[in-house]
Amino acid sequence: MTRKSSAYTISILGILGALIILQAYIPMVGYIRIIPGLPAISTIHLTVILGGVILGVRGGATLGLLWGCISLLKAYTSAADPVTLLLFQNPIIAIVPRIMVGVVAALIFNHIASKTRTGLGGTIKMVVAGIAGALTNTLLVIAFTWLLFASQAGKVVHGANASNLGWLLIASLAVNAIAEATMAGIVTPILGQALLRFKR
Repeated sequence: MTRKSSAYTISILGILGALIILQAYIPMVGYIRIIPGLPAISTIHLTVILGGVILGVRGGATLGLLWGCISLLKAYTSAADPVTLLLFQNPIIAIVPRIMVGVVAALIFNHIASKTRTGLGGTIKMVVAGIAGALTNTLLVIAFTWLLFASQAGKVVHGANASNLGWLLIASLAVNAIAEATMAGIVTPILGQALLRFKR
């Protein structure tokens, strides 16, 4: 890695990391709560996805780890709904899906047709990376919740049991998943292409 590219990586990592912290703690910026008592729609995944696209797997994973650690901390100190309080105090649920958001986005953009980074091809890859990164978070949270809380399903979703918990979580988080994936598919190519031009 050249000195110029190293400085760029550190700068972007620092800017995006600071943005994640601000998103997490400024009300209605990183977490948009539409219905009280239900999980908020996140915008922090956008920052992690951008990090993965621009900085690669290591950068995306680092930003995802930061987001996950903040999620864990907030679950213990300022959980705003019962689901967050119950689920995100578990480090696996709080951290692993967040890390994988950056990793999946990075792998899709940087390792599929790796020479295609700008123009229409690059834009399409960023759209796919954004949507896949957003869905990765939701699906892994659901999967880990089902694996770790199947025996306590009724605490997670009222009336749930071990056999239907996963489906009930998919139904209850469908609006969040669609909103987050749509945002990622739109925002990632707009900001990603601008950051790539700055990199060149």
